[in-house]
Amino acid sequence: MPSPAMPTTAILLLAAGSSSRLGRPKQLLPYGQGTLLRHAAQTAIAAALGPVIVVLGSSAPECRETLLDLPVKLVTNPRWQEGMGTSLACGMQSVSEADHKAVIIMLCDQPAVTAAMLRALVQHQHQQSHLHGAGCSMVVSRHDENGTLGPPVLFAAQHFPQLRLLQGHEGARALFRQQPPAELGYLPCPEAAFDIDTEQDVAALAHR
Repeated sequence: MPSPAMPTTAILLLAAGSSSRLGRPKQLLPYGQGTLLRHAAQTAIAAALGPVIVVLGSSAPECRETLLDLPVKLVTNPRWQEGMGTSLACGMQSVSEADHKAVIIMLCDQPAVTAAMLRALVQHQHQQSHLHGAGCSMVVSRHDENGTLGPPVLFAAQHFPQLRLLQGHEGARALFRQQPPAELGYLPCPEAAFDIDTEQDVAALAHR
């Protein structure tokens, strides 16, 4: 892990949703040697970028049980039913500009995302700084050739105040849509396109 004296990149793992489309908690779906949520948390830990903060909400007690032995900080969003924006804002209360140079937002239902992909977001930002003298302050995953963008996403510390103000269903997507092109980086990440929303997705997950 990075030295505690050095600013790190925190990882904020969002796992508070009710899985309304699926009809049962996707966080608790069996995957690997545990659950989908545990796999995501282990991926974040393996990236070794900084602290991992997991935001819980729906089925929080059961989700907490699957993570108790892992070195993550667990926070519960009491307003999780109001939308993802509240979970982002809740988690960001544990991410300070003084201790963290950036935060990566990831979701618990993208099982093909790897620790290497998370590290690549940071590396891409560093490369942009070296090439252009000023790093892009956001790096977004590009999911396909059509330019579909989404998580995982990196935000530099200058955006922390905006993230703490998100409300309702307003996710981080609104922020990178407003970002000047010169300050926005794109990282090809087709694996992130696979997420779990339906029973068909669950069936596909079983074959991985």
